Amino acid sequence: MEPTSWKHDLSGLYSFFSDEEVARLESARRQVDASTATIVYSVYENPFAKSGGIFAVADFYLQALLKAGRDVLLLSPYHSRLVTVPCESDVTKLADCSVQFDGRSVATEVFEHRRNGARWILVKADGFFEAQHGSSPTDPYVHADDHRLLIDSLFFSQAIPQVLAALHLTQNILLHVQDWELAATALTVKCALLDETLESAALVLTSHNPYDHELLISDLHSLTQRGEFDGQDPPSVYQQMIPLFDAPVTTVSTTFAAELTSDPLQTEHFTNHLQHIFHQQGLVGVNNGLFGQLKAPFSDEAYKQLSAKDSQLILREKLAKRTAMLELLAVYQDERILGTLDGGQEKPLAELPDDIPVYLMFGRMDPGQKGFDVLLRAIEQMPRGSAKFILTPIVTDFSDQFYADMCRVAQECAGDVAIYPFRMQQGYMEAMAGATFAVMPSLYEPFGGATEPYLSGTPVIARATGGLVQQIVDVRQDQKNGTGLLFRETTGPAAGEWRQIQTTHNPQERMAFPCYQSMVNELVSTLTHASEVYRNDSHQYASMLANLHVQAQEFSWEKTIAEYQAVYELATS
Repeated sequence: MEPTSWKHDLSGLYSFFSDEEVARLESARRQVDASTATIVYSVYENPFAKSGGIFAVADFYLQALLKAGRDVLLLSPYHSRLVTVPCESDVTKLADCSVQFDGRSVATEVFEHRRNGARWILVKADGFFEAQHGSSPTDPYVHADDHRLLIDSLFFSQAIPQVLAALHLTQNILLHVQDWELAATALTVKCALLDETLESAALVLTSHNPYDHELLISDLHSLTQRGEFDGQDPPSVYQQMIPLFDAPVTTVSTTFAAELTSDPLQTEHFTNHLQHIFHQQGLVGVNNGLFGQLKAPFSDEAYKQLSAKDSQLILREKLAKRTAMLELLAVYQDERILGTLDGGQEKPLAELPDDIPVYLMFGRMDPGQKGFDVLLRAIEQMPRGSAKFILTPIVTDFSDQFYADMCRVAQECAGDVAIYPFRMQQGYMEAMAGATFAVMPSLYEPFGGATEPYLSGTPVIARATGGLVQQIVDVRQDQKNGTGLLFRETTGPAAGEWRQIQTTHNPQERMAFPCYQSMVNELVSTLTHASEVYRNDSHQYASMLANLHVQAQEFSWEKTIAEYQAVYELATS
């Protein structure tokens, strides 16, 4: 939707507040000046607790806001048991406060971490934010008990107004919270406005993904005795909290905003319970900027020569990146690596012929989203020796069948497949730069990281979904401006098929579903076409390389700020 078409709907407030209270809340919201307000960006991840790309979004957006002269700080939990917990020298204690939660008073400490001049405010309390999982020692979301994440999230939402008051920040606040973990802030801040802990504040929500969580009445009552549930099924966090926000829900690309109410994967599975609220509250897509410095990956002379129809220099520079990658990976030692890469005919990897493409897939090992299993099924259909594949999944569960499937394919396709199931301390950026193509066969992708390979000089193959549609120009549709290739299954899902795919825990059994099988087949066809372009049409491949920097420039945090500012103005008008 267009932000200008959105109108305030106060019906959600009346589920918790009286007519007189709603009037007071509306007055407090309108006292916020969107152009001068302190932006309090609240996020569950921080420099000491990272999972996917949400920390990167917060970090880059914060830096852009500071550069634009905005007053901004970030609020995040102090995750005390992760291996990356801050050292004493990393933080400065600012204040103590008391948070009423679940019928008791919880002593809470407030710390500050400075990062590139920005203020990260970390909130610590004994018994909370204690995620500690052996297979994912830096992930703040992973608990042995899933309900624990909900409790921690609710407590943090309850603590935010008290922390702001302890920092003497009580008026002209624009709270920009992220995902379901912080959504209850819409309720706790409004309660704090009524009890005069805060004076004036407005609230905006960004949902980076379709995740949500069940909310029992007992969970809600840990925050307040207000509110009650109608119907038999307990609502979710989003169902209860989205109607309390002061602006449309935002998400991280315009395409994904549309898919949340149109794509069967979302409407029939992930967000089926939110369709009415999305239509009522509205959705606005705000594209992220770049996850890295905008710098041309090739020399000025290479671009100049290509414009004169000479592609040799840019191809040589790309080949140099490939050589650096192969030399490093050839000596990379780690017992966790699955499979091997070789140069063909039992030659070392460093002797891989120049015309054999190397494909890279990176990201979290998330069977519900990222599509590592889709690529594995495609690899099984590719002729042996025709291409090499590097996969760098960040694995959190080494016991599930998707990881076992990776192990099997790595063994059966030894020489063609190498899997690095961990955060690579070296070689990652070399692989990003040296790969022939990056591959992103995502089942859905709110924004996606296609621009990350662009900054390293690598085109991208991706399933046409979410933000990837906006980032990738398919060379088959636009030879002049192409930056990669998009594919999409030709067989649409039957009713309920996406839900069945998502709940199938054996990755090979997903091939029984026509929609999924078509997805794999289209990826095989696209990989085959990409390989042919690389081997047989060097000028077309060089043209893709040259277009990457131009396309990356379409995404900037300055544009992101301007689009969020329009939403901030809605929240305060």
